[in-house]
Order: sequence, then C-alpha cells, then structure tokens
Amino acid sequence: MRIVHAAHYSFVRDGVEFFNCEYKLHTGLCQAGHYVFPFSVNDRARVNLFRSKRLGGNFANRCLLTCCKHVEPDLLLLGHAQAITPHTLQRLRHAHPKMKIALWYVDQVYLLRDCSHLFGKLPLLDAIFVTTGGDLLAQFRRDGCRAAFIPNPADANVERWKVDELQETDFDLVFIGSDRLRPERRALLEELAAKADSLRLGFAGCLGRPGVFGEAKDRMLKRTLLALNLSDRNDVFLYSSDRIVQLAGNGICTLTASASGLHALYEPDREMVFFDSIDDLAAKAKRLVAAPGRARAIGRAGRVKTHACYSGKAVAEFICQYTFGNPAWREFPWAPYCGSMA
Repeated sequence: MRIVHAAHYSFVRDGVEFFNCEYKLHTGLCQAGHYVFPFSVNDRARVNLFRSKRLGGNFANRCLLTCCKHVEPDLLLLGHAQAITPHTLQRLRHAHPKMKIALWYVDQVYLLRDCSHLFGKLPLLDAIFVTTGGDLLAQFRRDGCRAAFIPNPADANVERWKVDELQETDFDLVFIGSDRLRPERRALLEELAAKADSLRLGFAGCLGRPGVFGEAKDRMLKRTLLALNLSDRNDVFLYSSDRIVQLAGNGICTLTASASGLHALYEPDREMVFFDSIDDLAAKAKRLVAAPGRARAIGRAGRVKTHACYSGKAVAEFICQYTFGNPAWREFPWAPYCGSMA
C-alpha cells in the first residue's frame, strides 16, 4: 500500500529519540512491503516565528491535507497526532473516500486528561490501537471504529544487544527512568535500595542520579544482569511503557509487576520475572544474582520472544490487517486480548 504516517518523528531533534515507536513502525511498514511517507506533525506545527506547536497547529493541519492530496494514500496512519483536528480528518474523509484512517497511541489511557483528545477523533477513524487491554481498551470502541491492543514494538537494529551472552557486569540490577513528580515510584525505588543494598544497583534519572541517553544508556544496559520495568502505573492490564522492549529486546532478564497482566505476553520465570511486592522483588533479584546462568537464560528467552512476536514489522502488519478487516489479524499472538471486531 501507499501510506502516510503522520506522527511526531521530531526530525529537528537529530536522532535523540531514534528508539521511539514511530521509527520502529515506519521501518516495520516498509519491511512489510509498503511505501511510507513520513509526515512529522510536530515539526510542521513548529514552522513559525516562536517555534510553538500550539501556534502552528492550523498550519500542520493544512500541510497534512496537502500531503494526502499529493500522495493519495491507501492508509493514513496517525501516531498520537494531538495537533491533528477532527475537522481535518472530516475533510480528509470527504476528499479521499477510499482511504482508511487509523491511529496508534502508546501512552497511558487511564488518565482522561492525557487521552481526551482521542475521543473527538473516534467517529472519523476506522481503527484505533493502544498499548492497554481490558476495559480501558473497550472505551475507545465506536460504531465504525474498532479498537485493538498492540504491544510496544521492538526493532532488531535498535534493541540489538545480546546482553544474555555477556559474562561481565558492572551492575546486578538497573532502573533507568525519571522519578520527577512520581512520588510512588520514588518511594518504591528507595525501599528497593534499602532492601537490596547487598546488590550492585544502578539508577539513572531517579533518586538524585542524572539521566542517561543514547550511547551512555546503551553502555549501562549492556553491563547489567537484571533490569526493572516500571511504568507510571503497574496495575493496568497489559500496559507498559516501551521500556519493556528496550530491556527484554536487548536480552536483559527483566523484572516487572505481576499486576500488569504482562504474563499474558511473556511466560513467567522463563521469559520474564514477575513480582508481587517490593519484598518479592528484592528476594527474586537476590536469587537471580546468585544464579546468573538462570538470569541469562531468562534474558535470552525474553529476547527471542520479543523479536519473534513483537517486532515493528509484526505490529505494523497487524495494524494494516486489522484496519482493513482482514481476518489474518487473528493469527497474531496478542489477538486474544483485542476483544471483538465490533
């Protein structure tokens, strides 16, 4: 197909966010055989004297209309795309009646203030895809708009480190992520630091440590045996930030909360380790550090599962099959958690 992918891209940031979902899905769509034109919503919105997304919203919408006129896509795929208005989608529907419109969203959907912009677009979409399952997924279903769960996509050339094959480590357990304005996360990490003080713990972006990005982040991940997957909330069915593929996809033995329900995607104690409490987390981390061979085996199995099942190509193909109503979408491993097509 010919696809316009209207997402953040943020070309002006010169690759600092090269690991983001829009790039992995773009690559995956190309690997699946489609032509993909990248429309960078934020970059177009900032084409004004003050570099303001808000002031440039109307300009970005006009540019998307022109882009679709030139490309004449079979599919307009929106990634978050907060700046794109329902009015623009309505005009696109009128101008391109055969074109399908779908939207993917990988942030949390349990806070209305974060995702309220999605609801006005639903009547104009053929499908919406979110990284959350259950009742929170069902809230996006409308007549004519189907809603499906998607996992965070991985890319073998982004998550390219086979940490499970390395023997030397600088850290036993690492967590990379901000605790700014996240008091519950900070409290959990402080308690973990106290209960697992016998381990070589590595923190970045939290507990007063500076953040790490790019190659510095890779160096830290490549030198750890275990890593902690925490999201803003860890009790939402199937939800995780893309941290989960950055860890598991690199072959790191990943520890995540049982309440997330992510054991539906990763087999417990074989592909990922799940914990029920901070005491359980500390105890399991200590046992795995005492048995590094087992930790690496779990990391290896998690890496293989991530790239075999949750690649950008697989997620991109699912999005296309589901949007166009092809029954092949049912063959994907996460299909049982998508609910009905209604």
